[in-house]
Parts: sequence; C-alpha cells; structure tokens
Amino acid sequence: MNFDIAAEEMRRLDHEPNEDEKLQLYGLYKQAIHGNIPSSEDYPKPPDTDQWNLCKYNAWVKNKEASACKKERNSSKLCHRSRNMSDSKNLRTFTIKLSKCLGKDRQQCEKEYIHIAEEMLKKYGRRIVRCKWNSEVWTVDY
Repeated sequence: MNFDIAAEEMRRLDHEPNEDEKLQLYGLYKQAIHGNIPSSEDYPKPPDTDQWNLCKYNAWVKNKEASACKKERNSSKLCHRSRNMSDSKNLRTFTIKLSKCLGKDRQQCEKEYIHIAEEMLKKYGRRIVRCKWNSEVWTVDY
C-alpha cells in the first residue's frame, strides 16, 4: 500500500476512529503533504476557545521536522552523552530523546501514516460502496 491509497482508504473506514487516532492521522498527513507548519504570521495558532482546531494545529506541530542545523547540534550533543551510557535504561531514554529532537521528515510521516492506516483497516474494516448507476456492490482492493 502506498501513501495515496492509504489516505483514500481512511475515508472508507466502516467505523469512525476515535479522536486521538484522527488527530494522529491528521498530523502525519499534513506533515507528509505540506511539510512543516508555516510560521505563525502565515498560519496563526487557533484561539483556546476553538479546541478542535487547536488540537489539529498541535497534532501538525508535533510532527514538525527540526531544522538541519538544529538536528546536527542536538544529535552531536546526544551522541556525546551516549558514550557515557552503560545501562539499557539510559540508552533507551537517549534513543527516545534523539527521535524527538530530530523531528520527522515527509518520508517518515508517510511510512508511519501507511502503518497506522493498515492497522486501522484491520481494526475498523472497509466500507462497501454502492455504485449509483447500477446498484452494483463493489469494493476496491489494492
């Protein structure tokens, strides 16, 4: 399954996903399609009274890719710290911190979106679509 098919299949789910799943998919989709969220001048943060749009905004921001310079700086600091780590707990913490500060690029978001879409298809099923013209029942399998 590729990203375009996964995005289309999410519109055909038999049951509606919960809000957390919707927000996760929204953030990954926006990052994969548009890249980083625009500056606050171009795309202002929604007011606190508009909770749903604020949640969507935060879901996109969560997947924001760190700048290349910041990535290098953070990874070099973390690599320096990793040399002093001996136990697995510290190494696990290091790996989590590294993944958070590196951010996600578009390809990573596409892969994660596809993975989540496949899980959701198993969980919620695919809606069968009726064709208007001849009432034939059909579903699309890729």
